[in-house]
Amino acid sequence: MSLPSVAEVLRLPELTAGGPEVLAGARNLENQVRWVHVSELTDISRLLSGGELLLTTGIALDTSERALGEYVDSLATAGVAGLVIEAGRKFGRLPPVLTAAAETSGIPLVLLHREVKFVTVTQEAHAYIIDRQVEELQFRQAIHVEFTEMALEGASVPDIIRYASSMAQRPMVLANRVHQVLHFEPGEERSARLLQEWRVLAQRIPISGGTQFEPGPPGWLLTPIGARGEIWARLALREPDGQPSARAQAILERAAVALALNRLVERDRQTLEVQAQRSLLNDMLSGTHPAATLAARAAALEFPVEGMVLVGGLVRWQDSHESNYGVRAESRIRDLGHRVVGAGEAAQVKVLGGPLPGGSVRILVACRDQGEVKPSLERLASAIHGAAEVGGNPEVVITYGAPVDSIRYARWTLDEAQQVMDSLGDHAPKDFYQLPDVHVRGLLHLLRTDERVMTFWERELQPLIEVDVREESDLLGVLQVFLGHAGNKASTAAELGLSRPTLYARLDRIEHLLGLRLSDVESVLSLHVAMLARQASGSVPAV
Repeated sequence: MSLPSVAEVLRLPELTAGGPEVLAGARNLENQVRWVHVSELTDISRLLSGGELLLTTGIALDTSERALGEYVDSLATAGVAGLVIEAGRKFGRLPPVLTAAAETSGIPLVLLHREVKFVTVTQEAHAYIIDRQVEELQFRQAIHVEFTEMALEGASVPDIIRYASSMAQRPMVLANRVHQVLHFEPGEERSARLLQEWRVLAQRIPISGGTQFEPGPPGWLLTPIGARGEIWARLALREPDGQPSARAQAILERAAVALALNRLVERDRQTLEVQAQRSLLNDMLSGTHPAATLAARAAALEFPVEGMVLVGGLVRWQDSHESNYGVRAESRIRDLGHRVVGAGEAAQVKVLGGPLPGGSVRILVACRDQGEVKPSLERLASAIHGAAEVGGNPEVVITYGAPVDSIRYARWTLDEAQQVMDSLGDHAPKDFYQLPDVHVRGLLHLLRTDERVMTFWERELQPLIEVDVREESDLLGVLQVFLGHAGNKASTAAELGLSRPTLYARLDRIEHLLGLRLSDVESVLSLHVAMLARQASGSVPAV
């Protein structure tokens, strides 16, 4: 709270009429005056709590050097702002020992040469103090309202900082947790010098949970920006004149609150948008809503579908090992949706994004024509991979369905993207995948519930399945690796960690049980298809 200084109180009319003369402690005339107190007690210090300007005639003071020294020392210990003595009742001129003690302790000592009404002085001073406090409260309320309205009305971060810097008439710097400058307002200071000072200061002063002042010259006032127990950044005000004013601190802290509110409002706005997009995508997949209704809802989300080519997609983060439940999981899932939609904006591609539990995001891309599809999908995939790396999630897989020319068929392309993702096995890394990339594996995934396919792979592999169950062996595993290496026995043995004679013996037994030769191309093809069909059915994990 802003309080008047000793110097300001001495300029009040009633005290000015007393002809005040500062005899000691002039260096501390800026001490803040919390209250004005009148007392003739010599042991008044025990009744004080600090910040008082003490008025006295000194009539009860013991004039011995020791007593006067102890009196001043006790006032200094109590933290008085200053001592005013009226001449005439006890002193004509103050004893040198009193002046020396006040100078040593730093207490402003003032002699009034003419009589004044102490009661009038206290009335004037207290009214002045209260007026200052009310004015300060009104000022704080005004800037609180101003900054809150700026945040709620969508003022940008630069606008908020520019306004705060102008109001405080001081340079300001906004930096993230790793001290990178996000925005700054140099005021009349040279930008290069301001940023250099900040770099030196930021490395030295750790981020704290409250406002802190680092004295200079120049001084810096710093306050954190955050909410919900998380600090995102901090805002710093450069104070060339030493100790910052209460108003400067109020402006800095209210600006920090506005910046935090701005971020929360923006995050909530994005969250509502992502929720709306997720709901629309789910309704497209359900196939129970009229195409006209879906088109109208898409248009309301500023996602054009009329006359556009649509491509469904799926983005999966590979390192999502956290729980899929609870507040942290929901926050993580929302963040993935924001990142994908943000990547679309960066790539200048129209994208709807609906986050799914487990670290995936379903998307729908709109292109103006068939010629735009490929470059748009490539730009979007590149931007998503970039966003994943920045967010610390470099392992990301992207699949796309086939293009369709109407929102009526949107669920077909969305389904296909899901099918491609589900049927990806041991694949070479690519920016994105489509149905041709999964070949026969994709076809078998589509047919995985067909009883004829299930009968096929069971008939082909049944002898090995029975032996593996009965003997707790892994002949199916050996066959799977062998087929994966295109019949290369040396690489198969190396991967399985088997000697060649041992591998040859197991392959001979597989041939005997299945009644075929692994050197026969058609037999090997049939077995490979059976193994892929078994994986597609979910009986074993894909490799």
